[in-house]
Amino acid sequence: MAAVAAGLAVAGPAAAADPIMPLSEVRAGMTGTAYTVVRGTTISSFPVTVTDVQPAPDAPGGALILIRAEGPLIAETGGIAQGMSGSPVYVTGADGVRRVIGAVSYGQGDEGNVLGAVTPIERMIAVSRGAQALERPRSTVARPLRIVRNRAAAVSAQRSAPGTRALYPLQRWAVAGMSPRLVPLLQRALGARAELQQTLPRSLRPAVTLEPGSSMTALVAGGDYVVGAIGTVTYVDGSTILGFGHPFTGAGTTRLLLGDGYIYNVVPAPIRGGSFKFGEPGTVQGMITGDRRDGLVGRIGPVEAIRIRSTARDTMRETRSDMDVVLAPQPELVPVLSDILQLEPLLRVRDGVTYGTLSVTVTIRGGDLPAPIVYKNVYAAAGDVLGVSSGAASRPLTVLLQNSVKLFEPGTIEIEQTLRPRIDAMRITSARIVPARVRPGQKARLVLTVLRFRGDPERITVPVTMPRDLEPGRVSFRVVPNSPDGFDPNPADLTASLLGESAAARGRTLRAAEADLRELQSVPRGQRVLRTVRRLAEDRHDAVRLLASGEEQEYLDAGVRVPVPDMVIYGGRAVARVTVLD
Repeated sequence: MAAVAAGLAVAGPAAAADPIMPLSEVRAGMTGTAYTVVRGTTISSFPVTVTDVQPAPDAPGGALILIRAEGPLIAETGGIAQGMSGSPVYVTGADGVRRVIGAVSYGQGDEGNVLGAVTPIERMIAVSRGAQALERPRSTVARPLRIVRNRAAAVSAQRSAPGTRALYPLQRWAVAGMSPRLVPLLQRALGARAELQQTLPRSLRPAVTLEPGSSMTALVAGGDYVVGAIGTVTYVDGSTILGFGHPFTGAGTTRLLLGDGYIYNVVPAPIRGGSFKFGEPGTVQGMITGDRRDGLVGRIGPVEAIRIRSTARDTMRETRSDMDVVLAPQPELVPVLSDILQLEPLLRVRDGVTYGTLSVTVTIRGGDLPAPIVYKNVYAAAGDVLGVSSGAASRPLTVLLQNSVKLFEPGTIEIEQTLRPRIDAMRITSARIVPARVRPGQKARLVLTVLRFRGDPERITVPVTMPRDLEPGRVSFRVVPNSPDGFDPNPADLTASLLGESAAARGRTLRAAEADLRELQSVPRGQRVLRTVRRLAEDRHDAVRLLASGEEQEYLDAGVRVPVPDMVIYGGRAVARVTVLD
């Protein structure tokens, strides 16, 4: 995939790699200094004391260095905070040289929030280079260590088994530039265990040099809205960046976006029972290539991502919103993140939930695609046009990225939307074909009488081409909506519709695509997927179908599809009769 540049910058490391202290030389009682950011982008420090070095079977590298954090900064932050993951700890060795021993990565859930654990730097470097695990150290205090998902679980584990030390990763998700109404949609995609913090609006700042102690972000989306987890840089070696000291998603070899970050402040423990950095993911500077038990491995440089440009225009208010975002090429998240990027500009142009008619065009091109794919549709709603249109962008992407036959990774996605206030939703009441005597393949006119939602009957005339395989004689066509799902007559309920319908719609789309793929076994794999996506693009709401005798089951490909531009045909049916000439 070609490198992209949307809100991206490259800021090179300030210095070569710092010297390290092997785990075998770390001893209880050593004192050192940890570095992290607690406000803005300025690196601050706090003293730490090594209390033990212990084996930990489920911990990174099978061992952790236990520490106690101290000093005025720790008193101010309410202890070790989420977001400090990766904070490098330096100890002066017997040779008088300051050396890195590892990354602050876990908290212990103690009342003072000052006990933590450090992932050995030797292990972080070894994993980044593909080396083997370290030899496990001998512990001076044989107390078992457990890794749990959050601070509450750590506290609970230690209360139920006082001899246990339970450690939790110092990590949480951060979101900026996203409407609060859309955050539940993201939360559902990430899972109930993912803690989200949100900042509004999105603030664009200059890139910050990534150096030990500075904020770093593992991003799944960057640009005009950002989604990721803020941690700290542990170690820099040329263009290679190590951080966090624990996994982010645990995906192993991966392609996430590497960015810097900005910290507004640290929210201390009394508010939530656990301190956390309140910050915003920053500028994308490269890629995270490894997401392993011992931390993240990244590189500064070219960014491989899927670029989405999303535009919405409101004809009533004469407002327009444009967004430019890059997404990490993660097949499981791209559809839902594109969903959000479709809806966010709409919320901005109309300031919230709205009625009306929405025309959507999604153009997918580049990457693995041999030719562009264009998906167009029209949606209408009496209360919430955002809810009914949710999924317009994600449906073709779900098929391309999540099918069981072949993955197609796009390069760019363009979403263009026009919102108008009138509710152009119609029911069919009668139909006829003019002229009444036709020949196979002849061009004719379909005259529809439709009843507008909350309006009067109207007559619409659209061109139609008669099927070429018609037999001579009298033929009756049933005229039905092509796809009746594009209209919602109910009052607005954005949250419910987004949480329920968008996820369900993606599931229905993928199930239908899989059935389609099974029917196309004789077609080459790639062509099967592309043909299925193009069939999906024909599932228009602004069209009717003419079904002749023998086409009673309304499959996607059955009958003649007749466009009725910019009008959602959501119900009703009629019969149109013609005489087919020899």
